[in-house]
Amino acid sequence: MNQFKEYLDQLLSSQESSELEFKHAHGGFPGTFWDTYSAFANTNGGMIIFGVKEKHNVFSLDPIDSTLAEKLIKTFWKQVRSKDSINICLLSNDDIKIEKYNDNNIIIFNIPRAPVTDRPVYIGRDPLTGTFRRGHEGDYRCTPSEVRQMFADANNDVPADSRLLENFGMDDIDLETINQYRQRMAVANPDHVWLGLDNKQLLQKLGGYRIDRRTKKEGLTVAGLLMFGKWSSIRDVDGMPNYGVDYREYTETSERWSHRIFSDGSWESNLFQFFYRVLPRLQNVIDTPFRLEGSTRIDQKPAHKSIREALVNCIIHAAYN
Repeated sequence: MNQFKEYLDQLLSSQESSELEFKHAHGGFPGTFWDTYSAFANTNGGMIIFGVKEKHNVFSLDPIDSTLAEKLIKTFWKQVRSKDSINICLLSNDDIKIEKYNDNNIIIFNIPRAPVTDRPVYIGRDPLTGTFRRGHEGDYRCTPSEVRQMFADANNDVPADSRLLENFGMDDIDLETINQYRQRMAVANPDHVWLGLDNKQLLQKLGGYRIDRRTKKEGLTVAGLLMFGKWSSIRDVDGMPNYGVDYREYTETSERWSHRIFSDGSWESNLFQFFYRVLPRLQNVIDTPFRLEGSTRIDQKPAHKSIREALVNCIIHAAYN
């Protein structure tokens, strides 16, 4: 019990986060509960706590008596079975607890992250308008394209980037790109055993080439084509015909871009080439003071790494189809 009290002390001293939400429930079951339920289920899961109120970013107890607590839980189970509230129930009895905190009742709902096959989790009858995700500032309504991507991911037997592209093989790989990848890999880890593999074997290790165990068919995966493929192969009607990458720089005084890197057909616009063209432009705005660690010059600051990770996340989460 003392451990639980310490845990709630810590929660009440914190603000809401991407995985924690307090709900004022003294006046009855809060209607915004289902927005957050959908958002947590479609993101990383989270915890919703009834019995806490917020004023001026300060959280305090909003006592719930035992009768109201039982009523709120009954209302949850009634509404969660209604398609007008939410399309799927992800909770069991063990995920809902009434706990005592300073002689007050608090109700804790642990919302798990929904399996990819069950997403999107949405409120009401229309997933295009009732699907939410969790962001830094709370719940936000997903766009129709985000919802369609969830449905596409749910319908795949394998992850979207591991999908086998029949009739795409090593001829669709840009050799210059994969050689550049090898060079960077050799610099980072010169003794890595994969460096001795041929290109096809290396791609298999990286997840860029796959053999279907059931059908025995083989070929490039979506990830392999996007990362290392030739521009013409990526844009093939049987590949990713809607694919395109576009980086633009704007000045503060002009609405027209001042510099642009995009898929114009003049270079092999795969993701590897795009990344290493764009990253130096983004990092160039950061001053790099001279610094040594031992006898090694350190050319990057934490901000360089943050920009790199941000660009990687943009590339990973884009919907190229």
